[in-house]
Amino acid sequence: MKRKRTISLNSSSITTRSKTRAAAAAAAAKFYLPDDCWESVFKFVINDKSKFKNRRYLNSLSLVSKQFLSITNSLNLSLTIYNGSRPFLRRLFQRFTNLTSLDLTWYDRDLNKLLCQISRFPLNLTTLTSLTCSRVDSLRSGDMCLIADCFPNLQLLDLSYCSYVSEEGILQVLRRCCKLRHLNLANCSKIELHGMNFEVPNLEVLNLSRTSVDDETLYMISQSCRGLLQLLLRSCYVTERGVNYVIENCTQLREINLRGCCKVHASFVASMLLSRPSLREIIVPSLRHFSVTEREFFKRHICLVY
Repeated sequence: MKRKRTISLNSSSITTRSKTRAAAAAAAAKFYLPDDCWESVFKFVINDKSKFKNRRYLNSLSLVSKQFLSITNSLNLSLTIYNGSRPFLRRLFQRFTNLTSLDLTWYDRDLNKLLCQISRFPLNLTTLTSLTCSRVDSLRSGDMCLIADCFPNLQLLDLSYCSYVSEEGILQVLRRCCKLRHLNLANCSKIELHGMNFEVPNLEVLNLSRTSVDDETLYMISQSCRGLLQLLLRSCYVTERGVNYVIENCTQLREINLRGCCKVHASFVASMLLSRPSLREIIVPSLRHFSVTEREFFKRHICLVY
């Protein structure tokens, strides 16, 4: 009798577990959300401008389930490559298929080998529109050609503090990456851009702070980059003549930074505004106390001057 009762209890337990699983499966099916819905939820929850906080949130969500891991992989749009990342590059690019931004700032090995490796991947990197190579001293002319080959749809390129980057390499990128909108060459001390004798129609932001640009450079820019919205010339050896080239020909210019340009006088600001009414922000060569009349003039032209 005891044996029969034990068998009966075991059967009852199995039946109960089966019913529980069936109920759980039914509940899961009832509350199932497709990937695109979860993606919208995650985007709403993670609505934070800090990419570091976003990465932390995505890492936490990816631990919940395989479905969440797959979704968070597709939401990760930026990748920073370190020295130890190179052996895993193929897997990283296969995992994060929607990358739009790549940061090589912390990679201080042979950049040419890294770019050659990336160029041989049978992957679609056309989604990548932003590349940061700030402070990469190993950057050479050949690397710039590889950058243009690997990332033809670049819209933002940051080469700030790249001491040895060549002018010819930069010109190659400008010729071939036709969608480039933002170029940062700050502190590339040898850059002059005298050879930019071709049109760069989509360039909107150009940072040439602390470079070797002069009035000839500004003339070339005024002819080649007429769609410029923002020009940064901090501590550059330019004069009012060169600045005037840009003011006259870059008809959409909204911001210009002249801090530290000792050959440009602050009194030149008023004539800049008269010549280019689109200006909304002017950082003058040196700190100056403007008169009430001058401040009223700037206010009428809706331009912040400081």
